[in-house]
Amino acid sequence: MNIPDIWTRETWRRAAAPTIPAVQVIDGHMVSEATTHHADYVGADRWVVDFLPGRQLSVDQARAALRIAVAPDRCEVDRWAASLGMTAAEVRGYAGVTR
Repeated sequence: MNIPDIWTRETWRRAAAPTIPAVQVIDGHMVSEATTHHADYVGADRWVVDFLPGRQLSVDQARAALRIAVAPDRCEVDRWAASLGMTAAEVRGYAGVTR
Protein backbone atom coordinates (compact mmCIF):
# COMPACT_ATOMS: atom_id res chain seq x y z
CA MET A 1 0.00 0.00 0.00
CA ASN A 2 1.32 3.44 -0.95
CA ILE A 3 0.41 5.92 1.78
CA PRO A 4 1.34 9.56 1.02
CA ASP A 5 3.61 11.46 3.38
CA ILE A 6 1.72 14.71 2.77
CA TRP A 7 -2.06 14.77 2.49
CA THR A 8 -3.31 17.58 0.26
CA ARG A 9 -6.92 18.43 -0.49
CA GLU A 10 -6.57 16.46 -3.74
CA THR A 11 -5.16 13.42 -1.88
CA TRP A 12 -8.13 13.45 0.51
CA ARG A 13 -10.58 13.83 -2.35
CA ARG A 14 -9.10 10.86 -4.22
CA ALA A 15 -9.02 8.73 -1.05
CA ALA A 16 -12.68 9.49 -0.35
CA ALA A 17 -13.84 8.95 -3.95
CA PRO A 18 -15.58 5.70 -4.76
CA THR A 19 -13.75 3.08 -6.77
CA ILE A 20 -14.22 3.25 -10.53
CA PRO A 21 -16.26 0.28 -11.75
CA ALA A 22 -14.09 -2.18 -13.62
CA VAL A 23 -13.66 -2.07 -17.38
CA GLN A 24 -13.20 -5.64 -18.60
CA VAL A 25 -12.07 -7.15 -21.89
CA ILE A 26 -14.06 -10.25 -22.84
CA ASP A 27 -13.53 -11.92 -26.23
CA GLY A 28 -12.56 -8.73 -28.05
CA HIS A 29 -15.20 -6.58 -26.37
CA MET A 30 -14.41 -3.98 -23.71
CA VAL A 31 -17.35 -3.49 -21.36
CA SER A 32 -18.31 -2.29 -17.90
CA GLU A 33 -21.35 -3.17 -15.86
CA ALA A 34 -21.75 0.56 -15.12
CA THR A 35 -22.47 1.68 -18.71
CA THR A 36 -24.04 0.43 -21.91
CA HIS A 37 -21.12 1.86 -23.91
CA HIS A 38 -18.53 -0.58 -25.20
CA ALA A 39 -15.43 -0.91 -27.37
CA ASP A 40 -14.65 -3.58 -29.93
CA TYR A 41 -11.29 -4.91 -31.04
CA VAL A 42 -10.86 -4.42 -34.80
CA GLY A 43 -7.38 -5.91 -35.25
CA ALA A 44 -3.85 -4.54 -35.49
CA ASP A 45 -3.95 -3.47 -31.81
CA ARG A 46 -6.81 -1.04 -32.51
CA TRP A 47 -10.16 -0.58 -30.79
CA VAL A 48 -13.35 1.27 -31.76
CA VAL A 49 -15.50 2.86 -29.03
CA ASP A 50 -19.22 3.02 -29.85
CA PHE A 51 -19.62 6.71 -28.96
CA LEU A 52 -16.45 7.84 -30.82
CA PRO A 53 -17.19 6.64 -34.37
CA GLY A 54 -14.47 6.95 -36.97
CA ARG A 55 -11.64 6.73 -34.43
CA GLN A 56 -9.38 3.75 -33.99
CA LEU A 57 -7.79 3.79 -30.55
CA SER A 58 -5.14 1.90 -28.61
CA VAL A 59 -6.32 -0.36 -25.81
CA ASP A 60 -5.34 2.31 -23.24
CA GLN A 61 -7.25 5.01 -25.11
CA ALA A 62 -10.34 2.80 -25.40
CA ARG A 63 -10.14 2.05 -21.68
CA ALA A 64 -9.84 5.80 -20.94
CA ALA A 65 -12.92 6.54 -23.07
CA LEU A 66 -14.97 3.92 -21.25
CA ARG A 67 -13.76 5.14 -17.87
CA ILE A 68 -15.07 8.60 -18.76
CA ALA A 69 -18.45 7.09 -19.66
CA VAL A 70 -18.45 5.17 -16.38
CA ALA A 71 -17.16 7.93 -14.07
CA PRO A 72 -17.54 11.35 -15.74
CA ASP A 73 -17.03 13.26 -12.48
CA ARG A 74 -13.68 11.76 -11.47
CA CYS A 75 -10.71 14.10 -11.18
CA GLU A 76 -8.83 11.90 -13.68
CA VAL A 77 -11.26 12.72 -16.53
CA ASP A 78 -9.10 15.57 -17.87
CA ARG A 79 -6.09 13.25 -18.11
CA TRP A 80 -8.12 10.46 -19.69
CA ALA A 81 -9.60 12.87 -22.25
CA ALA A 82 -6.17 14.31 -23.05
CA SER A 83 -4.96 10.80 -23.92
CA LEU A 84 -7.67 10.84 -26.61
CA GLY A 85 -6.64 14.28 -27.88
CA MET A 86 -9.94 15.71 -26.63
CA THR A 87 -11.26 17.79 -23.76
CA ALA A 88 -13.27 16.25 -20.94
CA ALA A 89 -16.36 18.19 -22.10
CA GLU A 90 -16.02 16.79 -25.63
CA VAL A 91 -15.80 13.18 -24.46
CA ARG A 92 -18.65 13.63 -21.99
CA GLY A 93 -20.74 15.13 -24.80
CA TYR A 94 -20.05 12.24 -27.17
CA ALA A 95 -20.80 9.73 -24.42
CA GLY A 96 -24.02 11.56 -23.60
CA VAL A 97 -23.16 12.04 -19.96
CA THR A 98 -23.40 15.31 -18.06
CA ARG A 99 -21.30 16.55 -15.26
